[in-house]
Amino acid sequence: MTFEEKLERLKEIVETLESPDTLELDASLTLFEEGVGLVRSCRELLEAAEVRVQNVSQEENGDTTAEFISENENGE
Repeated sequence: MTFEEKLERLKEIVETLESPDTLELDASLTLFEEGVGLVRSCRELLEAAEVRVQNVSQEENGDTTAEFISENENGE
């Protein structure tokens, strides 16, 4: 499943859980668990993409870009 497909599935889960139609508790918990798993997976993909971007930036510009990214993440 691609990142975009996972996000789309997460949207579907949220819409289902927020809908006025009441799901059974078991079904709601199953959807919630699936959503949590998708969030974790998406976070891992984003972190991997961030590392790739930093690596490419370091190769192109030396360590100064990586330092700039780190400083911005820390609010400096």
